[in-house]
Amino acid sequence: MEISNPGRGWYHIYTFPAKPPEDGRPVDGEVWLDDACRRETLALALVDMGCCRSCELPPEVLEHLERILQFFRKERKQVILRPAYDIRGDGMVREPYERGLVKRHLEQIGAVLSRHAEDILVVQGLLVGSWGEMHGSRHLNPESLRELAETLDGAAKGACFLSVRTPEQWRQVTGGRTCVRELRGRLGLYNDGIFGSPTDMGTYGGLEREKELIWQKRHLAGTPNGGEVLFCAPPAGYEEADRVFRMMHLSYLNSIWQQAQLNVWRGQTVRGRGCWDGVSGFDYIGRHLGYRFVVRGVRALPGRKLRITVENCGYADFSQETDGYLVLVPKGTEGPPVRVRVSADAGNWRCGQKARFVTGLSEENVRMGRTEVYLRLELRSDRTPVRFANRGAGEQVLLGEIGQ
Repeated sequence: MEISNPGRGWYHIYTFPAKPPEDGRPVDGEVWLDDACRRETLALALVDMGCCRSCELPPEVLEHLERILQFFRKERKQVILRPAYDIRGDGMVREPYERGLVKRHLEQIGAVLSRHAEDILVVQGLLVGSWGEMHGSRHLNPESLRELAETLDGAAKGACFLSVRTPEQWRQVTGGRTCVRELRGRLGLYNDGIFGSPTDMGTYGGLEREKELIWQKRHLAGTPNGGEVLFCAPPAGYEEADRVFRMMHLSYLNSIWQQAQLNVWRGQTVRGRGCWDGVSGFDYIGRHLGYRFVVRGVRALPGRKLRITVENCGYADFSQETDGYLVLVPKGTEGPPVRVRVSADAGNWRCGQKARFVTGLSEENVRMGRTEVYLRLELRSDRTPVRFANRGAGEQVLLGEIGQ
């Protein structure tokens, strides 16, 4: 079953110039959304900042960036944001020579991010490198990486997840004495070379790929990680992709690039995996991107308490703040539903594991008569429902009935 949930899944790329169009078109006129785009809850906004390589970002650029974020909010999509000096493969030519100007740009962008953090899933990169992918740049030594990452994180007031291109860059950013300790928990990876070569197109450098995957499994469960897959002979089947994505804690993936590899998964059929038998490999992967919550059991305990077991079957942990509720719906009466706050923390529902939490009902709740009990989860930021994958669940999942 496909579930439309925030902060995970497939995405398209939408490219914008840093400066607004000269003809005054609104952002709506810069973006074309077909049905496939509208079904996705994520959007990668690639913003070409090359026009500002020799000056501070002028007000119209910062205002345009805000309008881009506001547009996707209106379309109910969280943004994977990649502002980059280069989107053509000429990173060294199109980026500022002085690191100080890069820092100033990150400070200006960070101020915008701090005001729109709820609309942003993750920020990819630090402006530099070809295609914003942090290679082919003069600003990639460990000292520069740490300084630029800390500048952006500080300007954004620690409100956003950030990501770098490779595991080694992650270790360089977080390994310095001056690293803000909390940044380690907000820094993920974006890998745009998945399966493209034995090293994922240089993502893993000279180290063994399998060792780096094990490292990612240990260190990156709580951050949004994603990227793009490439076609390479022999192509990766869905079973190998499933294994790798679980180790990468993959939350999001490009739904367009590269079709040759995506079509391999579309042409494969899942066998021997219970309820997934007969599903295409493509759909199996897509439905496991990010988190996937399933209520596995409910047990009544003494003292009007319920113990609820939830399994996260997805590739990644949940990375946003939520509020949980029991929703009590009386049967056979016109009484309104009653919401009871529960202490469930979806951030602790780890991928590949089951989690249990206990919540209680009041005596008044129990005396409501026959009542259906639902579990509901919402984003704290805007009350968007986080849906469970149980069969028949909508915005909340039925746990059972209580009453006379």
